[in-house]
Amino acid sequence: MNVDDFQQAQRSNAAQNLHALFMSCRRKFLNAARLLELHGAAIESLRECGHKSVDLWPLMSMYSVVCDRYTDAFFSPQAMLFGNPADAQDEKWGRYFHHVLMPHLLLEDEFVRNVLRAMMAIPCKNPQLARDALVQHVTEMTLPETRPLWAPEDEIDL
Repeated sequence: MNVDDFQQAQRSNAAQNLHALFMSCRRKFLNAARLLELHGAAIESLRECGHKSVDLWPLMSMYSVVCDRYTDAFFSPQAMLFGNPADAQDEKWGRYFHHVLMPHLLLEDEFVRNVLRAMMAIPCKNPQLARDALVQHVTEMTLPETRPLWAPEDEIDL
C-alpha cells in the first residue's frame, strides 16, 4: 500500500471514525451530567442528538490534521513486504484511532467539550472557535504511542 492509497483509506473511514469520536464524547458528557444529577434542555438535546443523523463536517479539519500527523509519524510503505494482512497499514490505522488515539483524546475534558461545541450538540456562541481549538489541540499534542493505554490483565507487568 502506497501513501496515496493509505490516505484514501483514512478518508473513506472518516465518517465512521468521527461518528465514533462524537458518540464517545457525547456519552462521556452525559455520564458526567448523570453523575452530577444535571437535567435541563441542553442535556435533553444532547441525549436526543444520539438518535438522529449528524453532520460530521465540523470535525473534518481536526481529523485531517490527525491523519496527516499519523501518516508522517507511523506510515511505512514497506511494512507489508513481509507482514500478514492483519498488519496492513489501514488496519493498523483503524486500531490506532479507536484503541489508542480516542481513549487518549477522551481523557481531556476540554477536548470533549469542544467536540460537542463544534457539533453544536451543547450550547456554544461560536462553534468555529471550538473547531479551531480542536485543530490546535491535535496539532500541538504529542501523538500517543501505537499501543493502547490499557492492556489485558495477562499483559500487565506487576
